Amino acid sequence: MRLIFFLNVMSCFLYVFLGVFAYLFRRKDRQFRRTPLNIIFISLSLLFSLGTMANAFFVSSPTAEEARLWFLSFSFIWYAAPPLFFIFCLLLTGNPFRYWYLLCLLPALSITIAQLFYPHAVLKQVVPVALGWHAAYDEGSLWHWINVANYTIFGVGSIVVLVMRGLFQQDELRRKKVSIILYSFIPTFFGTYITGFLLRYAGFEALPPMLPIFLSFLLAGLAWAQFRYDLLSFSSREVSERILQTVYDVVLLCNVDGIIFDCNLSRSDNEWQGKSISLVIPQADPPQTWLQNHAQAEGRTFEEPFNFSTSRTGPAAITVRRLSSGQSLSGYIITAHDLSAEKNLTLEVDRRLAATASLKSIEANFARAFHASPAGMLILEVGTRIVLDVNRAASAMLQIPPSELVGAPITELGLRMDEQVLSFFHNALIANQTISTQQLLFTRKNDSKLNCLVSASPFMYMGKPATLIILLDITEIEQLRTELERSQKLESIGILAGGIAHDFNNIMTAILGNISLVKLSISETDEIYDAIIRAETACFRARDLSRQLLTFAKGGEPSPVPTDVSKLVREALRLSAAGSSVTASVSIEDDIPYAYIDSGQIIQCFNNIILNAIQAMSKGGTLSIRIRKEVITDLQELKNQDRYYPLLPARGVYVVVEFKDSGPGIPTGLLDKIFDPYVSTKHGGSGLGLAITYSILKRHGGAVSVQSSEGKGAIFTVYLPPADETVQQEPVTKVQFAKGKILVMDDEYAVRMVVDRMLRRLGYEPTVTANGEAAIEQFEKARNEQRLFSAVILDLTVVSGMGGIETAKRIKEIDPDIPIFVSSGYADAPVMSEYRSYGFAGVIPKPFGVEELSQKLASIVKSEV
Repeated sequence: MRLIFFLNVMSCFLYVFLGVFAYLFRRKDRQFRRTPLNIIFISLSLLFSLGTMANAFFVSSPTAEEARLWFLSFSFIWYAAPPLFFIFCLLLTGNPFRYWYLLCLLPALSITIAQLFYPHAVLKQVVPVALGWHAAYDEGSLWHWINVANYTIFGVGSIVVLVMRGLFQQDELRRKKVSIILYSFIPTFFGTYITGFLLRYAGFEALPPMLPIFLSFLLAGLAWAQFRYDLLSFSSREVSERILQTVYDVVLLCNVDGIIFDCNLSRSDNEWQGKSISLVIPQADPPQTWLQNHAQAEGRTFEEPFNFSTSRTGPAAITVRRLSSGQSLSGYIITAHDLSAEKNLTLEVDRRLAATASLKSIEANFARAFHASPAGMLILEVGTRIVLDVNRAASAMLQIPPSELVGAPITELGLRMDEQVLSFFHNALIANQTISTQQLLFTRKNDSKLNCLVSASPFMYMGKPATLIILLDITEIEQLRTELERSQKLESIGILAGGIAHDFNNIMTAILGNISLVKLSISETDEIYDAIIRAETACFRARDLSRQLLTFAKGGEPSPVPTDVSKLVREALRLSAAGSSVTASVSIEDDIPYAYIDSGQIIQCFNNIILNAIQAMSKGGTLSIRIRKEVITDLQELKNQDRYYPLLPARGVYVVVEFKDSGPGIPTGLLDKIFDPYVSTKHGGSGLGLAITYSILKRHGGAVSVQSSEGKGAIFTVYLPPADETVQQEPVTKVQFAKGKILVMDDEYAVRMVVDRMLRRLGYEPTVTANGEAAIEQFEKARNEQRLFSAVILDLTVVSGMGGIETAKRIKEIDPDIPIFVSSGYADAPVMSEYRSYGFAGVIPKPFGVEELSQKLASIVKSEV
């Protein structure tokens, strides 16, 4: 046992010595330590040293349990050693390293992982033998046979590689190294294979541990090859290849027939070998004649096209020299120096000379472009900041004549801006720095605002250092951007508001329907009749509010008709100003046309503006409303007025309603934000009133403006499109009773129940369903039983089932003549305004009462007699 222990420990230290020697003493240059061959060799030395040391403690363990633990802890070394030695043999025989070589370690890794979770994957037990302990393998385990295959395949593979790729090397030194490794590895492999596997399968289980004895053969071979022939050093061919790859110029080695056998072109290893030089030198055809002609002038350089890559051909300085072996010619060496850089440099010099020649013409063209540019431009002298030149566009933007600008310091032009921005520009101009494009707000000499983009670049002007300042007026662009941001805010709020309004309308349908049924069931003299009327009126106001919310939301398109604006204004005053301490007056000019508007939506705009004014004058004040006709022809005149237009009117005729109050006014900083959602000047305000007003007027094709200053009240001006036709009075809605069978589909239980009761109260026979599938089933069943429906009412959207549009399509396929109504809380849905294109005969928008339901049905359904 002591002998085996000693042999293992000695092998361990020798492997450690080999690895340390390979890393520290073989080369002084660190780059040689990091070659793949050197790394693999050091890894093998480390594995073998750990493995032999672990084997020493394994065989000398006092107990079987301790021996088993030593085996399990370090057995991964013997799983990984065969594939790692195989990779070492590949590199030793001259194969370049490929990362996929590391896949050879997968079997060893798999066995190791399996052994972590199942310790008996390979080892069955440890048994005592003459000189220590012996590992008995589990021959019934799949992992044991994977281990045998791993050892066999990579062991035999290593021998094959050493024989086929090593013994037939032209490099004599490498051939000697490979022979030593081969002859030392054969007894190591077969000795361990026979004693470790074959003899055990034959029943010889009492053999002592033979691993250290056979490993000594491989250890001796590695040491002999390392110290005698410098095992890990580069061969002469490898050295020549490395030198060839570091040469900047292209080098080709070819035989007497012009066939390339080596080169340093950046292609794959063997792509050029065996190819003619005419592939890289197009004029070398035929190659033999070309080589003979140019090799006669030994060392003479000539210029010809050369294919440096498949995508680039360039001029090259080529030299051809003979390669002789004794007295006979064995081939040629061709060097090619890329002349593209020199040619490009010459061309660049010519271009610069041409550029210098045209510089005077460019300066003249710059002067013409400077004065004709639509962007404002100023040229400042760097030291004094005096304006040396200015174009007409800059003069118009600054509203200062060119005669006053040229020759004056820019600080004395009366332009005002933020102090920090002014300081930044001042320091940048003094330092002659480039200022990237920045957005600035100027105040002109006449207190008007100029919003523009400013950039500055240093340059030479008439031989003096100067700065070119470029101004671009973006006032209109900023207005468009602000309007876009406001639209996006309204859209996001609208998505939420639309969903709320839809659910609210479903609830209100149940409430309004039941209230209208109660109203029909009691007498007008009943004591609760007034309460029912008030409740119904409140429902109608809630319905209007819901529709206004949808208008604000995502598309509640108005239904415009010719409307008398003066009546709307008075109605809005009656609703909003009643009981307030504000004195209101209305003045109307003559010949005011009707406005083409949705009265329900526009009165909401008026209410919002009037309420804002009344709330701003909590201690009393005056509100003057003026209605007039206005013709707009000059938009620039509107922009120059001291007022803010969140929605600018187009050219044309408008009915204008002006609201002027005597309140505290609007702070200047909030004037351009009051039409944004949730922006309010009052404590506790919702900030939605003016946002809704903006949304409604935009959908009407109208406009709105505000003019205010703190302490002087505010003036809101609303622009409405005029109408060309007179107002039509709508008929009074009355309940109409009838008979017939009505099919109703709605996914809300409360809505189904109240519609069922309303239809029965009106004299109809209703059939109610919760989704489209059930509605189609009932329709087909009634048709088969000769019980024909007079009309169908379908809910537009159904959460868990077929909706109204698809259901209507299917029913129309069964009976094309049946009148179908669409009903929805989404008053803004396209189908509600374009219902006929979807196959519907009419719409019943939610919420609705029994009167509206009876009118809708009576207008289309023929009562059964």
